[in-house]
Amino acid sequence: MKRVAAHLLWIACALAGCGHGSDLATEEGPLAFDPDSIPDAYARPTAALMAAGATRGYEITPEGDLYNGEWKVRVRASADGAEAAAPQRIAYLERWMPVAAWKRSSGDVAWRFEAVAFQPPVAGDTGLVVSLLVSAINRGAAPHTVALALELGAPDSSPVFVAWDAPEVPAPPLTWSTRSGPDTVYGWTPGPASGASDRVETTLAPGQSLTRHVLLPAYPMTATALASLAPITHAQRVTEARHDWTSTLRARRAVRAERSRGRGRAARSARLAPRVSRAARVELGADRRAVPLPRRVAARRRPADRGAVGGRLQRGGARSRRGFRLFQWPQGAFLSQRGQLDGTGQALWAFEQALLRPAPADSIARYAEAALAAWKWLEWQRDFGRQSGWQFGLMMPYGEPRDGELTRAQLVGNDAWSLVGYRAAARLLRAAGRERRQRGGAEPRPVPRRLRRGAARHQEPRRAAVMAGGGTRLGNLAVGWPCAALPPGDPRLSALATRVWRVTGGPGLVTYGHADSLHGYVGADLGTWALLAGRRADADRVLEALLHWRNASGAAAELFSRTGAFGRNLPHIPPAPRRWWRSRATR
Repeated sequence: MKRVAAHLLWIACALAGCGHGSDLATEEGPLAFDPDSIPDAYARPTAALMAAGATRGYEITPEGDLYNGEWKVRVRASADGAEAAAPQRIAYLERWMPVAAWKRSSGDVAWRFEAVAFQPPVAGDTGLVVSLLVSAINRGAAPHTVALALELGAPDSSPVFVAWDAPEVPAPPLTWSTRSGPDTVYGWTPGPASGASDRVETTLAPGQSLTRHVLLPAYPMTATALASLAPITHAQRVTEARHDWTSTLRARRAVRAERSRGRGRAARSARLAPRVSRAARVELGADRRAVPLPRRVAARRRPADRGAVGGRLQRGGARSRRGFRLFQWPQGAFLSQRGQLDGTGQALWAFEQALLRPAPADSIARYAEAALAAWKWLEWQRDFGRQSGWQFGLMMPYGEPRDGELTRAQLVGNDAWSLVGYRAAARLLRAAGRERRQRGGAEPRPVPRRLRRGAARHQEPRRAAVMAGGGTRLGNLAVGWPCAALPPGDPRLSALATRVWRVTGGPGLVTYGHADSLHGYVGADLGTWALLAGRRADADRVLEALLHWRNASGAAAELFSRTGAFGRNLPHIPPAPRRWWRSRATR
């Protein structure tokens, strides 16, 4: 996405108190940008508050509430009894940095909200805390009575997502904290607060303002632990977040610089990665779709072959690898739900990317064993078909992924990702020294050689751009990219692109299941193929579509309508920037 290099000014003035105690007055000031000025291509605003390594985040809902998958913080802002309108935009700072701002209004009273997530300074903690700053100012010529209520409550009856580790009922009950103590709490406020409600009401004279700073943990915390974080102001939290995110970008630029000198490939992160988390359980990212494995939710890391930056990025993938290993079944497959047979190849690919750059990691042996078991499972599935004698018997078996493929069939995408898994398994086994041991007689069969032969057999023309049993073309598009099961110049891929783009009127995003629909990452995959095939103009048109279909936080929806409606498919996916595509094409 485009990142505007604009220099933001801080408002250094202190906001005045409002007559109900010093807890209402702070030295906080809002960031000097107007969230309503940031473009949003979708029908409803929303954004995510997140932190790298955290196993939960908060959604800022279109109504301006906050929800973490277990409980909801309902924000009731009003003036003279009139509820403030819902926000028009929920924007990130510079449209990419996760410091969110949104505005609401109730008559002459203007409300502004800012939120930023940070991780508690506790080693190994996978939670996060949101610093929320609320301000109201009376822009009218007469006094107005304003009220702000922050209410902790249960999710809606049909929530858009549920936290993977959320209990059926919060225990102990939801409550605010105003001081230190041993009790478990769900939010900190300067007070006064009563149970699950934090409410303040006062009268603002013309030009007078109110501010309120609260802390919202993603997991319950003790009152003492949460209160210890309160002395740091919201402005300081924003400063820390800006430093952390810009430092991350500088690290990525350093990796790109090493790549330009021929020292390796730059690291790219398309989505939040799965993490090994509390009680050895796994969450597959903050991307709230029911799609389980690497291509859709994993961080794509390509550390440089040399240098401290490459080593740091490789170490950063360790938790992702351990998280994926928990999805391996005793039979060898990687599955988090039935029917998604592409997950095995995706997991092996993730291991390869994280383990073999800059050099084989110390833990390569255990992942090589996992890859060998996965390959045996893939061969086992194909052997069933081989025994049947059926024309398509060597393809992966029938399945229903329940992810929009709209059919129960042999899906070409499963075979394309199996090919990727074959290649990745061969590389992992070679890196673990298994070929040398095989020649010495320690292993009964030349496994990597068999993997390469299996991959070659899998690349028969009839497997290319077809799908047995109908359904959508998702798997067909994966054949070109990211699986590269066929070379970019193969005429069958060109014919496939022509058929898909004909429906949408030319290169850009693609339809998916309905003529009014548009699909983000599937369209991006086809654009990447176009770039690799030398069709730069087509690739640029895809990129232009991706840049258009972003919200004010810079994120894109997976599937949406041409009017910008996305239903329950939250737009929390960052599209790839132009230089990311360029580096892929020239690597």
